[in-house]
Amino acid sequence: MNFQTMNKQRKFILIAAVAGIIGMFLPWVNVLFFSYNGMHGWGILAFLAFIGAGAVALLGDQTKNLDKTFWFITLACGALATAIVVWSLLSALGNGGASVLSFGIYLAALGAVGTLLAAYLYRSPSDSIKGGFDSLKHDIEEKTKNTNHPPQS
Repeated sequence: MNFQTMNKQRKFILIAAVAGIIGMFLPWVNVLFFSYNGMHGWGILAFLAFIGAGAVALLGDQTKNLDKTFWFITLACGALATAIVVWSLLSALGNGGASVLSFGIYLAALGAVGTLLAAYLYRSPSDSIKGGFDSLKHDIEEKTKNTNHPPQS
C-alpha cells in the first residue's frame, strides 16, 4: 500500500474508517467511575462495518476509484455504521446522558459519516445506488452459478 499514490476516494474512506475503529474503543459514556465504549451490542456490528469499509478501500487497484460492487458495499457499510452510531448517540441524549457523553462516540460518529460521505461524494460519475446494487447482485449470481456447477473435465 502506497498512501501517496492511493486514489482520493480510497484515502478518505480509509481515514474515516480508521477514525471510526479508534472511536469504537474509546469511552462513549462515562457514568461515575465507569466508562463504556462502543464495543457492546449493536456497536460490534458498527465496528465490523468500519473494518469492511477499510478493507474494501485497500482491495484492488488503489490508484483508481472503487468499482461499482465495492463502492456499493462501502456505501452500505458506511450507512450501517452511521445508523448505529447516530442511534446510540440519540439514545444516550434521550436518556439525559448529554453530560456523560465522551469523545469516543463523537469520533465514531465522525468516522461513520465520513465513510459514508467519502464513498458517495468521490464516486465515479457512472456510479449510482441502483447500478451498485445490480452489480453486487450480478457478482453474487456469478459466484453461486460457478460453485453450483463446477467445470466438467
